[in-house]
Amino acid sequence: MRQILDTEQYVQVPPMMLSDPFYRITYLIKEEIRKYKWIEGEKGRQLTWEKARNEWMKQHREKYEKFLLETLSFPDE
Repeated sequence: MRQILDTEQYVQVPPMMLSDPFYRITYLIKEEIRKYKWIEGEKGRQLTWEKARNEWMKQHREKYEKFLLETLSFPDE
């Protein structure tokens, strides 16, 4: 999953991974980092993907993961 966040570009994964909860959370996090990078760009800060990812992780990851765990439902197996 880490490689998904290493680049801003789309990372192809096997179709079976699309239903994996960890992949889905990683994808949602990646979208939030893209939004953060865009917002900062609108403010005049041209961030690289790595810089945007690192800043977002430090500032927002913990709260966002808590939010996801509280709001997403996972089927019991």
